[in-house]
Amino acid sequence: MKMGRLALIAIFGVAALGGLVIGSSTPADAWYCSARGTTGHSGWGRSVYLSHAKGIALRECAVRTPTYARCYIMYCT
Repeated sequence: MKMGRLALIAIFGVAALGGLVIGSSTPADAWYCSARGTTGHSGWGRSVYLSHAKGIALRECAVRTPTYARCYIMYCT
């Protein structure tokens, strides 16, 4: 009788832990932004926050472009 009770507690514990894992944030919840420079170079960024994803994409693009070129956000999803 005692073993059946422990098994039941273990099953409910695993089910509760599974619910927490499923409910947690995933990479699909992040913003993905792409930036392109006037010289054709590009960069991308991913973050939970839209403003951070844009900033990362612009910095990645800026690293690859010459000093005189500009980078613009093409899209964010």
